[in-house]
Amino acid sequence: MPVSILISADMEGATGVATPEDVVPGTGAWAGARDCWTEDVNAVVAALLEHGADEVVVTDAHGNGSNLETGRIDPRATLIRGRSRRFGMLEGIDGGVHGAVFLGYHGTAGSGGVLSHAFMTAGIHTLRVNGEPAGEGTINAHLAAFFAVPVLMVSGDEAACEEAARYAPSAELVITKGALTRFTARLRPTTAVRQDLSVAAERALQGLERGHVAAVEPLGPAGELCAEIEFSSENCAQAASAIPDVHITGSRSVRYSSHDTATWYRCLGAIWTLARSALGESYG
Repeated sequence: MPVSILISADMEGATGVATPEDVVPGTGAWAGARDCWTEDVNAVVAALLEHGADEVVVTDAHGNGSNLETGRIDPRATLIRGRSRRFGMLEGIDGGVHGAVFLGYHGTAGSGGVLSHAFMTAGIHTLRVNGEPAGEGTINAHLAAFFAVPVLMVSGDEAACEEAARYAPSAELVITKGALTRFTARLRPTTAVRQDLSVAAERALQGLERGHVAAVEPLGPAGELCAEIEFSSENCAQAASAIPDVHITGSRSVRYSSHDTATWYRCLGAIWTLARSALGESYG
């Protein structure tokens, strides 16, 4: 049976990336940082295809989903680009893929990691899933599990890999950098990181072939997923509470639970969108 792998490629955890200017289009640092990111993606694509994958799908999972240059990605890979999407950073996860790679991920808000945040521009101060601190990796891992797709490999800074060890304990991990402050990184040499990415991709496929990697349980112990979100301002919580079954739990916080992971994931996307629209330009 042909093996298909989905790469969800975020940018903050990529090789060489450290500052906000690195990840914002139009800044002086953007072009060079995007080149580093692209080389990371291509290194993993090549390794996956060399070691047993028949198809690789790359989802541009950063910002508006239109950041990777189409002409720069390994032509053997399929690229998912643009928005709006059913499944956000994991668009394509429902297409019969056999494993997922979370590439260039970052730590969640308050983790102390490089460029740490949870769903940028939604004004999220803290995010918990079933009572535990969570970020984009955790949220995405639950959706992957819903489709019985194991997370084979995660790369990013130390905070991202610490989170990944909880939501994907059998995944290959590649640390790309360490945080000195949120916007200052201790960067590993690019050649060493890409070598590690290639080796990890090979090992990930070997683990999949041998059945050593399995998707985590898609729901919590009570048979549901519960997201508790604290925003930076009251107006974000008020806006999010317009969604049915999203309950205000404090002046700046809401809770949303569901027994259906795909519905839960998509509703969280709606929460981020409403919260983003409610952020004031001057007052937050």
